[in-house]
Amino acid sequence: MVFGVETEKLTRGHQRIADYISKNMDDVPFMIEEDIAAACGVSVSTVSRFWAEVGSKNLKEFKQRVKDEALLSPARKLQSAFDKMEGDSSAAANVLGATDYLQQSADRIDQAAFDAAAGMLAHAGTVHIYGPGSAECLTALMDFRLSRFGADVRRLDRGGHELFESMVPIRPEDVIVIFGFVSESPEMAVLLDFARERSCRTLLITDLAVSPMLAKADISLFTARGQLWEFHSMVAPIAVIEALIVAVGKERAQAALAGSEELHRLRRKYSKLLPKRI
Repeated sequence: MVFGVETEKLTRGHQRIADYISKNMDDVPFMIEEDIAAACGVSVSTVSRFWAEVGSKNLKEFKQRVKDEALLSPARKLQSAFDKMEGDSSAAANVLGATDYLQQSADRIDQAAFDAAAGMLAHAGTVHIYGPGSAECLTALMDFRLSRFGADVRRLDRGGHELFESMVPIRPEDVIVIFGFVSESPEMAVLLDFARERSCRTLLITDLAVSPMLAKADISLFTARGQLWEFHSMVAPIAVIEALIVAVGKERAQAALAGSEELHRLRRKYSKLLPKRI
């Protein structure tokens, strides 16, 4: 989905426009329709029809929409979640509200890409995981689950210039997992470029339907989190990760079962010294 519209429903020309705008969002406020048409290799009339397809009357209204969404604060996103509760404020209704994201994610899962991702993780030398901001919870979950299967996992939790130190040990047999939500950050761009240089593989887990990252990553998996202006849910990303981890465990069945048995043995042996917390 891009600009609130299923990409598959757009014509080829409009898909080209959507892709260009997504990659050059900072330039759009300074462009006219003729500029966009020339950049995308389509007619001006095709550009004019595009705005209605993405819910705007014209280019001017679309520019204002882009500006408004860029200025959205965390408070306004949280307000969007509050607004959804006005009709039915029950806990059950709000829990079920996340099922739409699960359905969107399930509908867009590419089975071949999913299987390839599981195999890639199962046979990786070391799995390096990068997920900034709210995605840190996802990196922690993946680290915890994969480590239990005996995988060597490292979290790339440093940003900016400090990221370079974490990149030095990465080897060609390794895999870099990137949680790329909202947009491509400089750190993500560096990791994807470095992966090509180091000849290691990359897995991108993203909520973006159109992004330059999709072409750079070896494998990409889509997961819905809500529109740009909404309070973003982590329900679907967690579900996708859990499904992926189970698939990896199946690939690494012997190591996974051995690790579980050893964990059970340690728990029984030291249960009095380190009782399980409730």
